[in-house]
Amino acid sequence: MIKVLFFIPGLSEGGAEKVLCNLVNNMDQSKFDITVQTIEKYEHKKYLVPGIHYKSIFSSKRKLIKKISFLWYRFCTEFKLTYPLYIKDDYDIEVAYLECGATKVMAASTNKDAVKLAWVHCDLIKKGITGKKVASFYSKYDYAVCVSQDVKKSFDELFGEYVPSTVLRNVIDEEEIYQKSKEKIEWKTEPKTKKFLAVGRLSEEKNFEYLINTCARLKSEGYLFDLKILGDGPLHSHLQQLIDEKGLNSEVELKGFLNNPYPWIANADYILCSSKYEGMSTVIQEALVLGKIIITTSCAGMKELLGESEYGLIVDDSSDGLFNGIKRMMDDKKKEDTYCEKVKKCNEELKKKNMVNKTQTFLENLISKKEEKYGR
Repeated sequence: MIKVLFFIPGLSEGGAEKVLCNLVNNMDQSKFDITVQTIEKYEHKKYLVPGIHYKSIFSSKRKLIKKISFLWYRFCTEFKLTYPLYIKDDYDIEVAYLECGATKVMAASTNKDAVKLAWVHCDLIKKGITGKKVASFYSKYDYAVCVSQDVKKSFDELFGEYVPSTVLRNVIDEEEIYQKSKEKIEWKTEPKTKKFLAVGRLSEEKNFEYLINTCARLKSEGYLFDLKILGDGPLHSHLQQLIDEKGLNSEVELKGFLNNPYPWIANADYILCSSKYEGMSTVIQEALVLGKIIITTSCAGMKELLGESEYGLIVDDSSDGLFNGIKRMMDDKKKEDTYCEKVKKCNEELKKKNMVNKTQTFLENLISKKEEKYGR
């Protein structure tokens, strides 16, 4: 039995959190003894299947105590105390499943026998995670696991001299997606109005301001559409103000975070991605599973998923890119039909069984190599 720890700050809302749950919930528990640990305490039974161990660093839900706890956590992390005080156990593999904080915490591991992995979910160059201090954290790991070839290329350029890297795609649970997509929702539009959907945290990297400005241009040219943006985040007020200023309240709605986005994906005509950078977009993978038309900016991972615009339209990184891409699709019914047919053919590699098996084989091989090296 291989004991594996996955350390991640939280379990809810984010794409990395979702794909971690998809991975561990489908791993073979006869081969892997899995622990997931977070900073604050979550209702883990909502996210993790029976048999997976769960730990948190802090458990109080009281605001003042939580605030003090996080200040203490930051102090401990800065002085390399978080791991020895709150995490240490007898693990064979230790995984920092998110960049920045998790990577910094697990770099201070005192378990000399554990294989240490840093999971990388985004283009670190575009995100601005660079420098010698960051390199000093990654140099403590045995491997970096990147979620796409683009992410690996960026990582290798920055930190390849310190740690080798490999690519393992995110696990998408297609059975759960199909089942949850059948939930009934109300999304009423006028005839000939296209339903647009975008999903993601309302933060800088998702570039929703660009998407809203694009919608304003589409409206000015007479195109009929209804855009729902699912997600929450620090830019909510700013984006709502922009919607008001552009006179788009009838066309664009910020719906907030939804536990089940799949019926909205299933009912949309187009799935739109305006991101400045991604790693391997969970939303786009889910949209492919549901056979949706995708229009996206050219961020990391998109060519791996969509080819050279074969299974979805990848647009130029320019002020006109998304605008022109949406216009071309709306103006050409034949193009729509072509994408609808093609996208049905690219789902095989996305199936969770394939991705989980590849990840498990990788972890097993790491332990085999370790045992060969030390004669165990």
